[in-house]
Amino acid sequence: MAGTVSRRSHDRAAAWLMALPPLALAVLAFGAPYAASLGLGLTGTGRDYLALPRQVLPTLVFTLKQAVLSTLLALGLGLPGAWFLSSPGGGRGRVSPFRRFLRSLSALPFALPPILVVLGFALFFGNSGWINRALAALNGAEPLRILYRPEAIILAHAFYNFPLVLRLAGDSLEQARGAYLPVAASLGASPPRALFSILLPLCLPGIVSAALLVFLYCFTSFAVVLVLGGGPATSTLAVEIYRYARISLDYGAAGILALVETAIAAAAFLFYLVLSGRLDRINTAADRNRLMTGKEGPGARLALGFYGLVMIVLVLGPILSIPLESLLQRASRAGSREFSLYWWRMSGEGALPALGRSLILACCSAALSCLLALLANGAILTSEAGLTPGLGRGGGKRGGPITTLLRVAAVSPLASSGIVLGLGWLILYGREHSRSFLSVTLVHGVIALPFAFNSISQGLANLPPTVMRAGTVFGAGPLARILTLALPIASGRLRSAWAFAAAISLGELNAVMMLGMEGWETLPLFIYRAAGAYRYGAACAGGTLLIVCCAVLFSLSDLGRGT
Repeated sequence: MAGTVSRRSHDRAAAWLMALPPLALAVLAFGAPYAASLGLGLTGTGRDYLALPRQVLPTLVFTLKQAVLSTLLALGLGLPGAWFLSSPGGGRGRVSPFRRFLRSLSALPFALPPILVVLGFALFFGNSGWINRALAALNGAEPLRILYRPEAIILAHAFYNFPLVLRLAGDSLEQARGAYLPVAASLGASPPRALFSILLPLCLPGIVSAALLVFLYCFTSFAVVLVLGGGPATSTLAVEIYRYARISLDYGAAGILALVETAIAAAAFLFYLVLSGRLDRINTAADRNRLMTGKEGPGARLALGFYGLVMIVLVLGPILSIPLESLLQRASRAGSREFSLYWWRMSGEGALPALGRSLILACCSAALSCLLALLANGAILTSEAGLTPGLGRGGGKRGGPITTLLRVAAVSPLASSGIVLGLGWLILYGREHSRSFLSVTLVHGVIALPFAFNSISQGLANLPPTVMRAGTVFGAGPLARILTLALPIASGRLRSAWAFAAAISLGELNAVMMLGMEGWETLPLFIYRAAGAYRYGAACAGGTLLIVCCAVLFSLSDLGRGT
């Protein structure tokens, strides 16, 4: 008995030791800077608060307006796809190859860094973009001028975020259609009645959850508004925080804006968490009752084909415009575009060195994220096993304060704004200390921590309790059990976590711009500067490199999840 008590005490002590590094870095790199940003907003000068309506209200109104309209448009694009792509009977084995292709295609915009979405949108829908070229070739119509207007921001946000609606709402529809529609039909309910009395109430939490996530992403958007906005009248809170902090050096006004943005974003995120819990319970119940239904009619297949064609144009058009534009060049200012490798020959002077710096940064920040996530999950696993002998994750009692603290620290960056976090670093650590490779590595590592933590956590979720018990019997300590027993079992998830974290860092622009690393130009920053200087060929060459690297990393991430 005394030996068991001693082992439990030793496990708890080891759990706290493993938890200290991720908790300390979460505080120093995320919690303290974020608190500094919000604290500055709460303790602003009298001049700041007297100017509050003039500084905040117009920007806040536009930020809310564009976020709401973007969310509605994303729902309009995503909900039809969610309906069409949800399998008629919910049977996964019956999903057609065309549906699987469209589901994979829908993930492309959200998998791309925002700067690539902006670049592709400008090339495809811009004043001289491929859509306007096609219209001019067909009937000589006047070009559609949507860039640098609110419409451009809304369209780009909807294009970037509608896959969230398609996936989240589509999963809810697939569960509900397979579990409850056959029962409703057998009881004599007509399709409209089943739709309004069964499907909509069951799927509403999923739809609202997707809408809240889209709203959050649009509300805190930075790169899309910075590039496509048309001036102060179409600026959002995130862009104004950047301008006040980096251009005007007015940290007081930036702090007020950061406080307003964070309060609204936190309220939306808490509402999302509440709905997510309810959605999980609904999907679990639907999974237990899943049935098969009959085949869909020709009208539904025709509608699916039309929607698929529209989605292929809207998704692949902007993405393929980037590599295509990198292979074209004008012989003269008034000449037509011709095939040329000029921009690729010039990439050695800009895009390739920027790619090298981005890869170094991505590898370091991804390694940091995975190390912190591994320590955090190891601490949770050790703590839970220490409370109940032989039990691992999911075995019974939970790990108490260690588990709670680590989960909060790991998930919190998910609801944060990179611009507000960068502002906090400038306030807390000063401009000189913040403009370093180490600072950006820490910020990128914290930003990717939720994804790395979740991936490794899923790898350890099904760890058999007997594995950890066997390690204890043979005298292995807590850290040895994690490294020699748990880690090999979850090695695939660890590789997935590293690849995903590296992809996030590779395309991240906010922290680099906010902290002002002029001497360390990453590939997203190179693309932004080249596009801003109207050197679209150079920007597209860099964008093509970024697409390829992100595709490779996401493929590695998917392979890791499958092992």
